[in-house]
Amino acid sequence: MSPRLSLITSGLKMLTFHGVAVSDGQLIVATLEGDLLKISLDGTVTKWVSLVRYGIPAGVVNLQGTIAVTLSAQESGHFLMQVSPEGKITETADLSQLAGEFGAPFGIAAHGGYYPYYLVAIVTDVTGSGGLIVRVTPSGKVSQLVQLPSSPFGIAAAGDRIFVTQEDGNILQISPTGQVEPIANLIEAGLGIPLAITHSIPDSQGACLVTTSMGWLVQILSDGTLSPLVNVQETGFGLPTTLTAINDSYAVATIAGNLLRVD
Repeated sequence: MSPRLSLITSGLKMLTFHGVAVSDGQLIVATLEGDLLKISLDGTVTKWVSLVRYGIPAGVVNLQGTIAVTLSAQESGHFLMQVSPEGKITETADLSQLAGEFGAPFGIAAHGGYYPYYLVAIVTDVTGSGGLIVRVTPSGKVSQLVQLPSSPFGIAAAGDRIFVTQEDGNILQISPTGQVEPIANLIEAGLGIPLAITHSIPDSQGACLVTTSMGWLVQILSDGTLSPLVNVQETGFGLPTTLTAINDSYAVATIAGNLLRVD
């Protein structure tokens, strides 16, 4: 049975790597204008904070009520910022040296627990290939987890399992100690380059859900089996980019500026 797509809202200014997260039952969406928006599932849109003075936001994640955002300010550098529930913005870590002159931080995930930390996917050369996965503590301590031969785009964490999408088509599973295991290749499967990734909702029997450059939403089972669910681009909503799990469904954003609910 194909998933059911319904429109939450439209007219958003988003590119491929602008993120979506969940906070208190609302979606937190990063935009090209440098804003973080709060969007309810009934389509109500509220401008929350502006980050434009710091750069353009990309990945977004919620860790224990605080929203963390990766930002790129081009020549001014690349950063990880935190936004408190009250909207206070603080710089957590300067990622400029890691990203380099031609790189940028894109995806971000969070690992909770007693010692929480962020996981950031950094492309070290947007015109070439290659990247890093780094850990960043809420206090700003940065440590490299693993270096990758292909550009990492999306990242998701489920318990001690870390999933990363790469420009070469691979979906990687990375252990907390940095061991890398490719579990599937979407280009070889004819589904396109994997972009964003999120953990599957409970009872879906999947490990994660991925968007691709050919418009697909693809479920990946824990054994690496690929299950294409729906081609969002062919439905007319636009190319799906970023996504997140919310309640018993998903929210998926598209380059056309649509924010969809996928049941």
